Amino acid sequence: MNASKEPRQNTIACSAENNRQLTGPYTIPMISVQNDQSTSRPSPRIFVFEPDDEVRPLLKQNLQTWGYDVTLAIDEADALQRVEGGHDRFDLILLNQYNQSIEHSIAIGQQIRQHTVLDSRAPIVILAERYGPDLEGQDIQVGDNEYVSYLEDGQQLKLILQRLCPVD
Repeated sequence: MNASKEPRQNTIACSAENNRQLTGPYTIPMISVQNDQSTSRPSPRIFVFEPDDEVRPLLKQNLQTWGYDVTLAIDEADALQRVEGGHDRFDLILLNQYNQSIEHSIAIGQQIRQHTVLDSRAPIVILAERYGPDLEGQDIQVGDNEYVSYLEDGQQLKLILQRLCPVD
C-alpha cells in the first residue's frame, strides 16, 4: 500500500515487451498464461471502454494474455455504436473512469449492458482514476453487479476479473 496522504493518480509500468514506463491509471504486469485451446471452452468475452490511447493497446494485450476475448471502445459514442443492435454477448464490461465521474462511468456500463445480449447480472467493473491511499487496493461493490476497483497493481485487476469472469 502507498503510505502517502496525497491523492493518487498512478504512474505505472505497463510491461509489454520491454517493460517500458507509461503513465496511466494502473500497472498491468505481464503474466504468462498457458491456454490449451484444444480442451477449453471459448474464452470469456470482455467489453472494454478505454479512452486512453497509450493504455488501451497494453490493456488489450494483457487481457488477451490472461485468456479473455476483448472488444475495445474508445469513447461513449464508440461503445454504444459497437453494441448497437444487441447481437454481441459479453461476460463482463470493464470501464476506465478517465475524466468522468464514477456515477457516469456506471451509467455508461449499464447502457452497454442494456444494448447487448446480457442479463442484469453481467458484472461491470469501473477502474477508478484518482483516489486516496485509504482506497488503494480495494474493490468495492457499488450495486448488485457493479464494482469500483481502486487498483494498487495489475495483479489486483487480474484477480477481480478472475473472480467475476473466470477463465478455464
